[in-house]
Amino acid sequence: MISIAIIEDSREDYEFLADCIKKYSKSSGELVTVRHYESALKFLDEYKFNYDIIFMDIELPDINGVLASEKLRAKDNDVALVFVTNLAHLAIKGYAVSAADFIVKPVNYYKLSALLAKLIKNIKLDRDDYITISTVGGMERISLGAVVYIEAEAHRITFHLGDREVTYSGTLTACEKLLPQQNFVRCYQSFIVNIKYVESCGNTELTLSDGTVIPVSRIRKKQVLQKISAHFMGADK
Repeated sequence: MISIAIIEDSREDYEFLADCIKKYSKSSGELVTVRHYESALKFLDEYKFNYDIIFMDIELPDINGVLASEKLRAKDNDVALVFVTNLAHLAIKGYAVSAADFIVKPVNYYKLSALLAKLIKNIKLDRDDYITISTVGGMERISLGAVVYIEAEAHRITFHLGDREVTYSGTLTACEKLLPQQNFVRCYQSFIVNIKYVESCGNTELTLSDGTVIPVSRIRKKQVLQKISAHFMGADK
């Protein structure tokens, strides 16, 4: 599912863009949801890392789209951002906020569909590399490559990232389902490790590259060793 937000004060322009997106969804088979905001300030106030693509009109009544995008980037530097404008020369401002692209009104369906195909392809690749979780401080996007290991204590899950820790409420089983299985392995009831950080394997424990020693349960030992062996054999090729 791809989630899209359109920040556009013109109802007519919003409906035309939304119809083009729905047409693309039907022809491509991609499942897409679209949410409309007339106010950039309302969008920013409600933003919770819950969109994959944002179409931002540049000329808005409360604050302009460029300023709104600067405020967005202060929260989220990675979400795909596309400027929508009547004036093509204004789109150059998108470089300052790392806009993925821009489209000029009236929207051309074929150019839009090519852009959506490119963005969605990148989003799907990116999803393998990140996980977004809800913490006490708000939503946080975590690079899976930085996760050394994950620890559960009661209903608190902690991501150990080497230089910091991120904790949220949940279960390790639910967390495990969100992780790429080729990179992570559950080695004990309360631990999941990132295989690339495994330094050595003992009979009942793993030593990670940061010196952390993680226990391995007897029942999980075979699977753990198989995954670690497969990972390192693949890395040697």
